Amino acid sequence: MGQQQLLITILVTIIIGVATVIAINTMRSSRADANKASVRQDILMVLNDAQIYYRKSKMMGGGGNSFDGISPNNIVSLDPENENGTYTISGSGNTVTVDGTGTVKGVTLTATATMTNNGMEISWSD
Repeated sequence: MGQQQLLITILVTIIIGVATVIAINTMRSSRADANKASVRQDILMVLNDAQIYYRKSKMMGGGGNSFDGISPNNIVSLDPENENGTYTISGSGNTVTVDGTGTVKGVTLTATATMTNNGMEISWSD
């Protein structure tokens, strides 16, 4: 009877160990996905501010239908570095690019937006 109990104890320990490893991996994946979604939302907020800059006249401190001269100083909706990540912005003509690096290792997103007659068209890359 003692060997049987020892065998069951070892088997339960192995099962608990495997379950723990699976749970840790699942949590890491969920954390990265959540951070990526947060970075994507922040980039959309930056692009909203960029669109405001684009449409504002140069006399009012905007781009006058251009992204020339856009800088992080023109982004008012969030800090270039916050709890979700860090962001950079650059633009010229009708195109603006926002790069976001998340706080979780391996989370990076780039959004390139082009102004057209129909509004802003955004393409994403990881």
